[in-house]
Amino acid sequence: MNRLFNKKLLFVLVWFLPLTQAYSMNFSDRSIDYSLSNGLNVVLIKDTRSPIVVSSIWYKVGSSYEREGISGISHILEHLMFKGTKTMKPGEFSRKIKQIGGSENAFTGRDFTGYYQKVHKDYLELCLELESDRMNNLIFVQDEVSKEIEVVKEERRLRTDDQPISKLFEKINNQIFGMTRYGIPIVGTMDDIGSIKISDLKEWYDNYYTPSNATVIIAGDIDFIKTKKMIEKHYGQIEDRKVIRSVDSLNHKISYKDILVRDKVSQPIVLMSYKHEPFSDDNKKDMYALELLFELMDGSNSSRFTKNLVDKKKVAMNTFISFDTYSANDNLITLGGSPRSGISIDQFKNEMLNEFEVFVKKGLEEGELDRIKSRLLANNIYKFDSVFYQVMQVGMLETKGYNWELLDTYINDINSINENDLKKIASKIILNKEYLYSSILPKS
Repeated sequence: MNRLFNKKLLFVLVWFLPLTQAYSMNFSDRSIDYSLSNGLNVVLIKDTRSPIVVSSIWYKVGSSYEREGISGISHILEHLMFKGTKTMKPGEFSRKIKQIGGSENAFTGRDFTGYYQKVHKDYLELCLELESDRMNNLIFVQDEVSKEIEVVKEERRLRTDDQPISKLFEKINNQIFGMTRYGIPIVGTMDDIGSIKISDLKEWYDNYYTPSNATVIIAGDIDFIKTKKMIEKHYGQIEDRKVIRSVDSLNHKISYKDILVRDKVSQPIVLMSYKHEPFSDDNKKDMYALELLFELMDGSNSSRFTKNLVDKKKVAMNTFISFDTYSANDNLITLGGSPRSGISIDQFKNEMLNEFEVFVKKGLEEGELDRIKSRLLANNIYKFDSVFYQVMQVGMLETKGYNWELLDTYINDINSINENDLKKIASKIILNKEYLYSSILPKS
């Protein structure tokens, strides 16, 4: 490893030492995982730097499990999980957490639906009691279902229908994937949201909200033995049900036809989207090389897109790169941004691609690889100062079928990548692969 990079990484590590003498950044040093007899998976993470715990449960179901006709059902069910059980009235879950000074929320993704509470450690058992109750005792009342469907419709209007870039991404996903897996909008289509029935929701809940399809993840100031007893007490008696996942229809034919639209934007927006394979042990190094490559190009104000396209050549107003390292299914890499006034969208696109071509031809500047590694690792390490973020990272990996121990090997994996790895992946993925070109122009 380069000595300069050693010093920078050492600074990051030393920055953490005052927090606690006993704290280790390695999850394997302070975590255990196991399963109950009913199949419920459990990950416990000890972090004693504050008397706070984050208690969460993750279900292996999200929009990628859905199909046309019921898109958005996972998200609607997430809303209904707060609307009452056989033992609790609508909203009572949230009121109980608020009364103890805690916070709670939920989220739906492509591969998971998650629920969490952040509380003082003394109230952990209350969280487990409440959460296990709604895993097994949710009730479906037509009035509540109708209200939440209207709420989700409004979310759809605000987050997608009224957002030009969100609408464009839906078009891109539909051309690349169709209405399967990652092509299905997390919020659902407006037609599907309005047509989902109680029977659909109950079937979804009965099928996926079962112990063997869930992972309880708790992080914070916990005692492993006491916490295991509490989890067994509240979840151990819940009977498991066999999960039946419908088989995807993968006959969609990809279209790379340009998407050119006009919408309510103040300046043009240009996107280039590449279909990319899921994360695996076989392509792990390529995935991390892509992370570093995109950090090089667009990771900060000192990255190449900003220095060359925004500041020096003045062809870009802004730029961005979208990429999911740990994708569980075929996913998209998207390069995008907005050209300055007087710069055509084609010129802007070509200038972005030219940055990759120049890099492959001329390579890195002196010390550049050290700087991007230092920046990428520092950003990731700083995030783990949050107990909530630790839960989020472990949960996303576990529900996608990846081992959370990837987090412990991340630094070594990133450090193993060299300049040739970056050139190789830039040529393979960006310069020699077909992409979908899209743009939004301001309405006249």
